[in-house]
Amino acid sequence: MTSRDRFSFLSGWILVCTYLSAAGWVLSLFGALTPAGYLVVLFAGGLGLLFLRSRFRAPARGWLALSKLRWRARQSLPALYFLYASLTFVSGLLYAPTNFDALSYRLPRVLHWLAEHRWHWIATSNPRLNVSATAFDWLTAPVLALARTDRWLFLINTLCYLLLPGLLFAVLARLGVKKRVAWYWMWLLPTGYCFALQAGGIGNDLFSTVYGLAAIHYGLKARESGQIQDLWLGILAAALLTGAKATNLPLLLPCALALWPSLNLIRKQMATSIAVVALAVAASFLPTALENARFTGSWGGDPHNQVQVQLESPVYGVIGNSLQLLVGNGMPPVMPFIKQWNRFVEKEKQTAFFERLVRHFPRFRLDGTNELPQEEGAGIGLGLSGLLVITGLAAWQGRKPAQARGGPNAKQRTGIFVCLGAWVALLAYMAKMGSEAGPRLLAPYYPLLFATFLLLPGTETLVRRPWWRLVALVAALSVLPALILSPARPLWPAQSVCHHLRQRFPNQALLERATTIYDVYRTRDDNLAPLRLYIPSACLEVGLIAGGDDPETSLWRPFGARKVLEVTPANQAEVLGGRVTTVVVNKQALELAFGCSVAQWLSEKHLRMLGQEKLRLQVKGGWQDWLVVQGEPKR
Repeated sequence: MTSRDRFSFLSGWILVCTYLSAAGWVLSLFGALTPAGYLVVLFAGGLGLLFLRSRFRAPARGWLALSKLRWRARQSLPALYFLYASLTFVSGLLYAPTNFDALSYRLPRVLHWLAEHRWHWIATSNPRLNVSATAFDWLTAPVLALARTDRWLFLINTLCYLLLPGLLFAVLARLGVKKRVAWYWMWLLPTGYCFALQAGGIGNDLFSTVYGLAAIHYGLKARESGQIQDLWLGILAAALLTGAKATNLPLLLPCALALWPSLNLIRKQMATSIAVVALAVAASFLPTALENARFTGSWGGDPHNQVQVQLESPVYGVIGNSLQLLVGNGMPPVMPFIKQWNRFVEKEKQTAFFERLVRHFPRFRLDGTNELPQEEGAGIGLGLSGLLVITGLAAWQGRKPAQARGGPNAKQRTGIFVCLGAWVALLAYMAKMGSEAGPRLLAPYYPLLFATFLLLPGTETLVRRPWWRLVALVAALSVLPALILSPARPLWPAQSVCHHLRQRFPNQALLERATTIYDVYRTRDDNLAPLRLYIPSACLEVGLIAGGDDPETSLWRPFGARKVLEVTPANQAEVLGGRVTTVVVNKQALELAFGCSVAQWLSEKHLRMLGQEKLRLQVKGGWQDWLVVQGEPKR
């Protein structure tokens, strides 16, 4: 390290994420995944970070940075980005996290680990509690262990969102995109639905995007600087990219293309490089893959393809994913006529082509479930998709004058090479992965895919055009309705307005649906709360019979007070024969999994009912019967 190096917030963030990922696995090995264990880890990590910080020159600060910020705030696109960052931060403060994936498996898995003081294979009907990547979860673990709340977890994504513009500019510029073009798109890309909507929540796709960009950034930077520290940070970022989501694994190709020419730097400090690689392995998907192979026989954790996301036909995979991307990123920001669209899709699915497609792609979906983009499914969005098409076509038409000035330079050739790697990665994903959430899962892919078109020689002239700037502003504004109207975090008095309008205009289907959606989301973060009233206060372990996607997080509240154990046909004798006397039951899930009625099961297990509630956990799921039952205390 030299005195000329700078310790940026990005490098600190990469180190913190790597450290916490590795620390989670190490603490688990010693059964020390406890508040005391995390206090020791955080204290040691803080000292280490201060030591590293002292070895670098501080980034530029003062009036220069403040004046630059003021100048940016007067420009339309930066001002719009700052508005979105403020809105997402405020919404995160106002509302508890409601991301359904997080509530159904990511938060519960961490609570299970903390209850056992270690990572362990969880007995559950929801395999994602075990087989999914862990990088985001290892960041939430110390917060849940020490603060015992999920209210501050949105700050992880808020920090990632704040990192996006500068990181995008650095990556685009190093890929060979003209700086003027990179400047516009550094503010435009963060307005993509998948980024802006997750910035105030706890989805992990925005989180993954920062790692993917950081790996490319440091890989290309290492070529220029010749500093091994940049190479190390690129390796750690690439590892965290896979540690965040297994669907990011194909992106290792463009990351490797960016990092490869600098790998000879490792010879300079071989011992430290080995330690960095060891940390990278701990922060990557590899530990989870090894545990999956150990418990299921498959590194992906689903050897029999029970969740039906593994595709056998690459051709139908590419076709199906292409259609999903086209439709998912072509939906307008507000879609009040979703029922008519769904009826159209249902009719088309009866055709021979779509019947064949669904046979090969079981989870293929084109029908929408929401009138507004939601963080659980939104892609880059119609605004930026349309702007990219316009930019690409206009830049291609203007290519001849630009080409007269010569072909691509060395930096642009490198950028083209890396971007082509991203397209190969996209093709690999589309050929093998059959999820209906493709537009969202591909969030880390979008920046490099967009960069391919931004490398066209006519783009620098295009961004000077007033008409293009106007179209860009409209595209950036397209996410604003979704941010304000979002059922997860509405920034307007949604419930009171909807209920008032519904009283004045009864029998209006759209008003009834809007009221239902906002009512369901209002209680989603703690939607099983009515059942906790029936659980005896002295009960420290609660059984649960639920569907494979029911959000059990609610039963753990207040965090640290009790432990939840899922009861399945395979483990019911063990769980109910132990200390568990109280069980929360989803009636439909019990009848489906155990093959008997609730009355038969209660009689067989000698259980009595403590309470019963009708709950609506999801809008599309309707009302469900939930019970709380109890047996005799074990002696």
